[in-house]
Amino acid sequence: MIKVFNFKTNKIFLLSLMCLSLILSNLSFALWPIYLIEFRDLWNFSNTDVGWISGSYFIGYLLLTPIYVGLTDKYDPKWIVIVASFSVSLGCLGLWFFAEGFWSTCFLWGIVGSGLAGTYMPGLQVLNSRLNMNDRVKLTPWYTSSFGISNGISFAVVGYIFSNLSWQVACYATAISSALSGVLIIILVSTQNKQRSISNRKFFDLRPAFKNKEALGYILSYGTHTYELFAYRAWIFTFLIWTSLKTPNYISSDFLSLIIGIIMFLGMISSLLGAKFCLDYGRKRVLMIIGGSTFLFSIICALSVSFSLWLIIFLAGLYHFFIMLDSGALTAGTVSASDDSERGAILAVHSIIGFSGGAVAGPIIGAILDINGGTDNPSAWQFAFITMGLGSLLVFIIQYKSILSNKIRSKIN
Repeated sequence: MIKVFNFKTNKIFLLSLMCLSLILSNLSFALWPIYLIEFRDLWNFSNTDVGWISGSYFIGYLLLTPIYVGLTDKYDPKWIVIVASFSVSLGCLGLWFFAEGFWSTCFLWGIVGSGLAGTYMPGLQVLNSRLNMNDRVKLTPWYTSSFGISNGISFAVVGYIFSNLSWQVACYATAISSALSGVLIIILVSTQNKQRSISNRKFFDLRPAFKNKEALGYILSYGTHTYELFAYRAWIFTFLIWTSLKTPNYISSDFLSLIIGIIMFLGMISSLLGAKFCLDYGRKRVLMIIGGSTFLFSIICALSVSFSLWLIIFLAGLYHFFIMLDSGALTAGTVSASDDSERGAILAVHSIIGFSGGAVAGPIIGAILDINGGTDNPSAWQFAFITMGLGSLLVFIIQYKSILSNKIRSKIN
């Protein structure tokens, strides 16, 4: 009998498909970071205002995460990803037709962010529910690092549209992209085998995450990491535009957005490299070293804001590389520390705490900029970079305390 190869059950195909789906559904990520300067001036927003609009994306994410990710313990995550992909499309179209001020933009950008709640971690659950534990640990960093790639592609594509076309075209293109993501999942992901373990836990019962001290250490670190990462991604385009305008070697906005896209792509390599270091040399110890090193590098970036343009771009790119070193490793740590029947609840808390950091990141940096003289003041950017770096300092502290606690427990036992 001839055995027919079923590509839908192949782990590499499944991983590649979920990464592509995430990239397509997340093409809208850079819409606000790219256009915030234009709309800040158009509607006379403060930097704190535009920071809150940036944060509304993650607030939307937070509100839907307990629902979307919690449902993955009860139902096939495939359908959650599909619904969320189309909700991103609706949010992008809503921005096109209805955004006309602070509150409407916050609401509609929040809808786009709520879609990410149903595509990112539920997308990971599509993999988790179809892979064995060994494959989960190995492939999780690849999937989580594709989020950085999606951010990079978003900056490059939306940045090009910003320089050459209208913002309405950007909304239309990102809406189509996310809808295509949902269609691909419908066609190419097989329906899940219902023989997997189904939890009897109540729907909104997230207590397993707080009872699991091993997972909680990674979750808290992920929250502070995400704060720093999205503070950087919310404001880096504005920072580089300001840097370019104040130097003789002006760089166009579309070329700057392409550079940021490359920086984001290199973040994938960084995330995989950090995950490999964690597997080889011990996860907690490596995460502690990464956290301390990244905080020190944020100080270097703060001191460099008056350097030459290309040196600033290089250092800003290197800072992002440092930030991303622990990204995949933290999520892989949470996955490895959780059981099948409770993984959805634990990943829900992982996402809630993680993206709570993202929700406050934009407005915190916006407020720091306003307090210190605005985006045209070099010292304001210095304080902004140091404030970003506090996220990695907290990763260092959390992992250091976790290592000490493990040593104490081992001595007692």
